[in-house]
Amino acid sequence: MHASATGVVVFAGPVGGRPVISIDHPGGIRTTYEPVSPLINPGDTVTQGQHIGDVISGHNGCAVDACLHWGARHSADRLSYIDPLILLGLIAIRLKPLGPD
Repeated sequence: MHASATGVVVFAGPVGGRPVISIDHPGGIRTTYEPVSPLINPGDTVTQGQHIGDVISGHNGCAVDACLHWGARHSADRLSYIDPLILLGLIAIRLKPLGPD
């Protein structure tokens, strides 16, 4: 797993028996990666694209061998989740309607 943006690691450890990494980014954004076995420690500064850990396989709720649960939110509001793809600089895809409806 690679960091989606530059930031400071605020948590790297188990939550509910699964390894989790949380990183605070400029602008008050916090990203969380789970289940990722960390290669970094709380307090470490990471750069965008840096290898921060390895996604582990074999957990419940995943239809394939390994899958990532990746979240982003405003760190001041635990319920204010945002689309983490904005951190990657991807543009939103907008589809035009097929008809006049």
